[in-house]
Amino acid sequence: MEKEAKQIAEKLNLKQVDSKFYSSEDMSLIVTGIGKQRTAIEMIKYLEKNEKPDLIINIGYAGSNNGEIGSWVSINKSYNYEWEIPGEEKYSMDIGNQDLVTSNSIKNLPCYSAECFVTKTDIKEDAIFDMELHSLAIICDMYDIKLASLKKITDNLNIKDYYENIDIK
Repeated sequence: MEKEAKQIAEKLNLKQVDSKFYSSEDMSLIVTGIGKQRTAIEMIKYLEKNEKPDLIINIGYAGSNNGEIGSWVSINKSYNYEWEIPGEEKYSMDIGNQDLVTSNSIKNLPCYSAECFVTKTDIKEDAIFDMELHSLAIICDMYDIKLASLKKITDNLNIKDYYENIDIK
């Protein structure tokens, strides 16, 4: 999102090229917008006009089923939350399932990308829910680009825990 991008660009001393692109000599930041389709479109537009990067780092907000609000997690696997086709492995497509580059200093969790906010789930293990990452995972698989993803947990599906973790003033 643009709000996120401006803060990141400022910290990394990136220059704004246009409304969706910030750059320096060795780094680019792309504002893809919300959703798998917008993310895929903006990423492909970037790859058509620029040299293939060695690494793409996805940074953004996400929900969780058990995570602490405000904490950061490193994503180790990406899944398509809507992929439920008879005869196919649930959440897992033929492409976009590579292991992601992860951090050893924070918790590593899988991320399920959905078309809308996830408000309930049958997934029991700790997991993250976003609306963008899996489209990037597919593109990185297609173009043989390493992918890392860092997510800040903004909400929790366990309502009781949600209200215990927020600071109401």
